[in-house]
Amino acid sequence: MDSDPAESDDINVCVVGGGPAGMTLSYLLSRCGIATLLLESQDDFDRDFRGDTLHAGVMEIFSDLGLADAILALPHYKIRNIVFGAGKEAVRLIDFSRLKTPFPYITMIAQSIFLDFLAGECRKSSAFRLEMGAMAKELVTDPVSGRIAGLVYRQDGVLRQIRADLVVACDGRASRLRREAGMEPIPMTDPIDVLWFRLPKEEHDPREGASGPQPGGRTPIIILERVDHFQIGVVIPHGEFQDIKAAGLGEFHERIREAAPDLYERAVTVLDDWKNVAYLNVTGSRLKRWYRDGLLLIGDAAHVMTPVGGVGINYAIWDAVETANVIAPVLSSGRGIDEHHLEEIQKRREKITRVMLAVQRFAGRRVVSSSVQQGRGFRIPWFARILFMLPGVRWLFPALIGLGLRRTRCEIDDLFKVTDATQQG
Repeated sequence: MDSDPAESDDINVCVVGGGPAGMTLSYLLSRCGIATLLLESQDDFDRDFRGDTLHAGVMEIFSDLGLADAILALPHYKIRNIVFGAGKEAVRLIDFSRLKTPFPYITMIAQSIFLDFLAGECRKSSAFRLEMGAMAKELVTDPVSGRIAGLVYRQDGVLRQIRADLVVACDGRASRLRREAGMEPIPMTDPIDVLWFRLPKEEHDPREGASGPQPGGRTPIIILERVDHFQIGVVIPHGEFQDIKAAGLGEFHERIREAAPDLYERAVTVLDDWKNVAYLNVTGSRLKRWYRDGLLLIGDAAHVMTPVGGVGINYAIWDAVETANVIAPVLSSGRGIDEHHLEEIQKRREKITRVMLAVQRFAGRRVVSSSVQQGRGFRIPWFARILFMLPGVRWLFPALIGLGLRRTRCEIDDLFKVTDATQQG
């Protein structure tokens, strides 16, 4: 270390990573009056092509917390079904209107807007502190017990050390704290490479919500409808991005024309530089153990989801809710967090997460990867068409994607404190 870190105040929980999991956990803990420090490495929440899908199960939680109406007042778009293919080949495989919920849709909302909103809600509690531009550097270990006792972070060129009863790593699929703790994720799916970009919407566009891989062409195209634009994902063979770039933008435009002719002219106009295309490579993975004494990993830091089903942000938020359900009563009573508390959090979430990763592995291998690798374009397999005709299956997949295997609920509302803003009012 290049200099000794400055000491900082002791806190109850230090949350690393201001994404959906970190922000939700910080909101729940600080609302209980638990001293919570949230460290976010960037200076703002504005990121391209982050998960922007809030599913029904998550919206139910925010409804219980009294936040759903405010979230739906933010700019958003509702996806009520997912259509695979287009034109005569279109098949509506997932219909969220079948769900028995007040929110039978996917809420598409820019993650930056969503996180700014949650940060504002967090700031209503004096128990919450947010440090932007704060990069976690290393974990601090108690020399006697070997327990994680805090961490060192850099902010404005200065090293600072914070001591905490618990450090929660919500720092994403490339988690620095996971590496610091010597934890190695287990691959669970084949790698998926996707090229993401935005195209403007036009009044005559026939899309409805979200389209899965489109038929035809050499590569599947995923189309997500937003408030004022389409978010497009082109699935490519793993490891071939540099070859595609070398072939030139004209060849890439042609791939788009083959699979989605109505978007071709817009692609030629908008995609005039590779900087307008974002490359994402994801391999689904999980940790065998999500914790060490004094340290917990949740969200992508513990289990990386692929883009299949768009469930990553929701599984991360559910992790955060279950984390708060377990640790908030302990900390509110003045007791310390032991490893068995962290083990309980993993038990609540692990089986559900592993099932979803298995679904993603199956879908990735049998539906997406086979089409991409063979260069024959996407086709809905005959067995999938038959499967989705069965009444039980037509309900199962919307439920699995929208609600998870079981509904997660906030169990700590009796611990919530009146916020500072309410007191001042």
